[in-house]
Amino acid sequence: KNTMENLKIDISKVTPFVSKETIWGMKSSIEENNKKLHEGNGRGHEFLGWLNLPSSINDQELTEIEQAAARLRAKAEVVVVVGIGGSYLGARAVIDGLSNSFDHLQTNRKSPVILYAGQNIGEDYTYELLEFLKNKSFAIVIISKSGTTTEPAIAFRLLKELIETQYSKSEAKERIIAITDASKGALKTLATQ
Repeated sequence: KNTMENLKIDISKVTPFVSKETIWGMKSSIEENNKKLHEGNGRGHEFLGWLNLPSSINDQELTEIEQAAARLRAKAEVVVVVGIGGSYLGARAVIDGLSNSFDHLQTNRKSPVILYAGQNIGEDYTYELLEFLKNKSFAIVIISKSGTTTEPAIAFRLLKELIETQYSKSEAKERIIAITDASKGALKTLATQ
């Protein structure tokens, strides 16, 4: 079904800057790009796994996700989500959308506090995060298609080192979840090892 038929654009606030003709001239481009997106034949088509979520998740995958979440809830008072761009923003949007606005301030917790890393390379932020996590029970969820994007790669290396120091490598394995490409990439290789 062509969803573009139902799309309505309010251009009343942009017309002082952009002409109506320019806006409406973009209609065919929007329709063309929407078609490429849904047919999976445009640039970047290999990164469209999100397009059919959540309907493409099967019962086994859902059970694995629920089990991983239960494991982290039982082991960690803090979960650090490591990612950048859509990985970070997607996770944060869902977590924030499903949480109380002041969830991070709750003292009688049923779930871990969720913190974020890898969305920047601010040394103060990273230092303060690592200091905060010392002597805390924590886990990591690293989200990266390749595992080589600079900001999350740096944050993950530092957090992995801390988690292996505070626990052991075998326990770290139980406290790190990698969400990555199913068959290739640096993070996939590390996760397999």
